[in-house]
Amino acid sequence: MFDITSSAFQTVLFCVAVLTIVLHKIGTIKGIPVFVLVSRWLRWLLFAGLFCYFLKRLEISFRPDWVHFVTGIALWFIAETGYYWIAIKALSQSEIPLFPNFKVNEDGDEWPADPLLIKLREWLREQKFKRLSALKAELFEGTFLRASIYESADKLTRLQILFIPKRKGGATACYSLSTNGTDNNRIITDNLHLPFGGYYPETWNMLRKPLIGSLHRLLKLHQLRTIKSSIVATPFDDEPLEELNDQQRILERLNLETGFLNPRHFQDEVGKISYDGRYRLWKEMWLLAYLGKSVC
Repeated sequence: MFDITSSAFQTVLFCVAVLTIVLHKIGTIKGIPVFVLVSRWLRWLLFAGLFCYFLKRLEISFRPDWVHFVTGIALWFIAETGYYWIAIKALSQSEIPLFPNFKVNEDGDEWPADPLLIKLREWLREQKFKRLSALKAELFEGTFLRASIYESADKLTRLQILFIPKRKGGATACYSLSTNGTDNNRIITDNLHLPFGGYYPETWNMLRKPLIGSLHRLLKLHQLRTIKSSIVATPFDDEPLEELNDQQRILERLNLETGFLNPRHFQDEVGKISYDGRYRLWKEMWLLAYLGKSVC
């Protein structure tokens, strides 16, 4: 029978710990979301393994090792669930806007000084994407969500590159491709990894692929979806700023009507997000973190 206190098991735990850190670093720096997802699974297993090891090593419990391991998995689920709920409650009661209002970015800080993003900008030029506008929205004092808007050569597809600020400085780039059709129909393909949890209009054909870190792959997927759809693509009428803020207003109004958000006159007292909305947001946080999927 395998001895869970043996040096071999300690070596396994050490290798898993190193792999967890390395995969997360590479995935974050190189923009490979699958590596980050795998590192989260390894972190969970590592916690369960360490929990099992210390219970046996310190002779706290003499139950079978598999019982300790499963208990460790359950404890991690409870701890992370508690963290998510605290984060959701803090977001609900904070001053951070859920649907921020954008304005034209005139500060010259549109693109972060990142070699990968510089290559991306060169690739966009090669693909004949035309830069339309640079926008930004203030999340809280001194922290901005920046957006760079591009349009395809045929003027039927718009690309939003969102630069999401990181905790330790810098930004992560996420992409959202959209094509308009008649009767307010719209096809949207993005790789946003931030949980939303809310509702989208029925005429918006949404597909979120947070595990696709490459804009090239995401663009191919969006083009394939557009070809397979029944919509007749039409050029965009609105300017990027007007269009993006209009999207924000549509989403906010819809999520007020569907109950994801509390009525405005109750938000100061009970928070912006309803209990149903918090549950949907919690579920999407888990789906994104461990399966790379969203609620929509």
